[in-house]
Amino acid sequence: MAVFRVRKSKRFYENNASILGMRSDSTGSSDLERMIGKAAVEAARVSGQASQVAKRVLREVSSEMAESKGYDLAAIDLIETNEELIAIIALPGASKDNIDLRVTEDSLYVEAKAPAREGRYLRRDTSPLGMRQEIHLPVEIKPEQVKASFNDGILEVHLPKLVVVNAQRVQVD
Repeated sequence: MAVFRVRKSKRFYENNASILGMRSDSTGSSDLERMIGKAAVEAARVSGQASQVAKRVLREVSSEMAESKGYDLAAIDLIETNEELIAIIALPGASKDNIDLRVTEDSLYVEAKAPAREGRYLRRDTSPLGMRQEIHLPVEIKPEQVKASFNDGILEVHLPKLVVVNAQRVQVD
């Protein structure tokens, strides 16, 4: 069983931009992010295979840009079994009614907002806008068979694989 942790920080792009002498504009987008986006679009135009890579890069950049726009990135553990992918997503403070979960054959998107509490925040590490994250899935899934449950701030999503591969033992002569 393989376990993937999908999480990067906004600082990843900021550090690389400062190393290359690039700057950010008032929208929070850096020269590096714009260059990556332009390169991804050009790669998609040149080759159909590059299109898949471009989509992945654009998704990662859009997740990073979501964070720069005031959203927190949801912490996601992605586990693979023979039959399915299981996404374990931490959504502290959110309620079941405030979760927007969407899946396609190759991606998972989650957005959640925790309600504001009464009183003055002395410290706030969570974004008032909530959490948002989109990830590219390593295998295609069956979106119509996805099941999700939410308990104690943890969203568990079961994503059945489109093609289940079972290894077959081969007799060697």
